[in-house]
Amino acid sequence: MSLVFFSSVSVFGQWTAATSGTTNNLNGGYLLDSGVGFVVGDAGTILKSTDAGATWAPLLSGTKNILHGVYFFDGNQGIAVGDQGLILRTTDGGAMWQSVASGVEDALRSVFFFGANGISGGDSQTILYSTDSGASWQIGQSGFFGGGFPGAHMLSPSIGFVAGQNSIFQPFVQATTDGGASWEPHAFYFDKNEGGSTDARFLDVNIGVVSGFVFDGRGAIARTTDGGTNWSTLFFDQPIEGVDFPVTNTTNVGFAVGWGGRILHTANMGIGWTEQISGTSANLNDVSFANDALRGIAVGDSGTILLTANGGGPAPTPTPSVTPMATPRATPVARPRQTPVPRPTF
Repeated sequence: MSLVFFSSVSVFGQWTAATSGTTNNLNGGYLLDSGVGFVVGDAGTILKSTDAGATWAPLLSGTKNILHGVYFFDGNQGIAVGDQGLILRTTDGGAMWQSVASGVEDALRSVFFFGANGISGGDSQTILYSTDSGASWQIGQSGFFGGGFPGAHMLSPSIGFVAGQNSIFQPFVQATTDGGASWEPHAFYFDKNEGGSTDARFLDVNIGVVSGFVFDGRGAIARTTDGGTNWSTLFFDQPIEGVDFPVTNTTNVGFAVGWGGRILHTANMGIGWTEQISGTSANLNDVSFANDALRGIAVGDSGTILLTANGGGPAPTPTPSVTPMATPRATPVARPRQTPVPRPTF
């Protein structure tokens, strides 16, 4: 016989709120495999973590401009982009930031690299590209009428994508095959709905996922399997702002975040998505995961930072511990003492 005991741990989603030390809106984040992470936001805010997002310390950016996007190559080298064509670069882990000439005045809203080659997307359909880890930048295109490119992704040193909205209010993805020097447009609709893309990740040259919004207030995640010509769309009740697929993605795992504290998870390359419990109602603007697809951060309005160490999944189901009951020892049975029988006398 045995007794079964269960732990009293409650089973909830594994996103935890971290203390950011700021109430400024946080717009972009990047988490390295080493556990070093960086977050950027309004009023020139830059924060750094060395423990996978559990604690954060402010860095001096030297600007009050809104910063929209951030990318880090390693624990030392990184790029942040923001309003008025601002590009900041650090080579010492964020202790010092230098301004790099962008050649544009449009707000830069996204940045992404593959090796030394990178791109940055901005307003007026501005796209910049770099071949030297962000030390210098060239203009791929600029000065168009239309929305900006809040999403950017490099699939290889030469193949890249930016996501946003074109001049007739269509979701819009542009693709490059020469590292950002020239671009091919792919405009589409969210299932016949106007709107805009907010972020993009391509898993290969054909399969891509974009997050976005529809003008009636809904959110959308669209998926292509032919390089951006055709798209299928899933709708949500509020805008979806960011999407990330870990690079070493052998399990097809991805994450998306949006307004109202929404966090979504996919295990099938973006075909279907399930809700995760974030524990917040703040609008979330970006999500970034280490390559293990377990450690991740999500950032949002009013200084919100969330972290997970297990891919945002539920806490492990308590495992019953079985304790065998001791078998009671038998109580000795007292034997009656025999009365001696007297010997017969002859």
